[in-house]
Amino acid sequence: MRKLFVYVNGSARGNPGDAAIGVVLSDERGHVVEEVSQLIGRATGNVAEYKALIEGIRRAIAYAPDEAIFLMDNQLVANQINGLCQVREPHLQHLSNIALELLSQLPRWRVNFIEREANSAAHRLTERAFRERIRAERERARLRREIEDELIDLSLDDLRKVQAFLRHLRTQS
Repeated sequence: MRKLFVYVNGSARGNPGDAAIGVVLSDERGHVVEEVSQLIGRATGNVAEYKALIEGIRRAIAYAPDEAIFLMDNQLVANQINGLCQVREPHLQHLSNIALELLSQLPRWRVNFIEREANSAAHRLTERAFRERIRAERERARLRREIEDELIDLSLDDLRKVQAFLRHLRTQS
């Protein structure tokens, strides 16, 4: 592959708060070759942006492009990676070093700041990760209620069997 475009976005709900990343890799014709939508735990917005960039770089390396262009709507992180701003916080310096080490594995690369509207696909994937977590939490709550309803009428002997089965499930996972 000659040229790979990698749109990255990281977002946190709170600072710090629940965080997610979105990454879109597309070829020079604009065809999407891969997407990433993933929760990353608790982080600040800048940490999420760095982790999105790192994930994007890792994915890009696998395609062995002649050139990779990383596009992000966080001007601070873009400027830090490009050496235009100093990274002051040690935890961000660590993430910056990881990103730069990974970037060195690519023959040519650029990290460009773009407006948020131009980064909507990566942003959409970040939001999808949050929505999927909420959907999973709701389904889990619904299933717990249904299971509790089923347990109400079971005999003591059957409840012991259910408990033994649950213990068995826990040892399997």
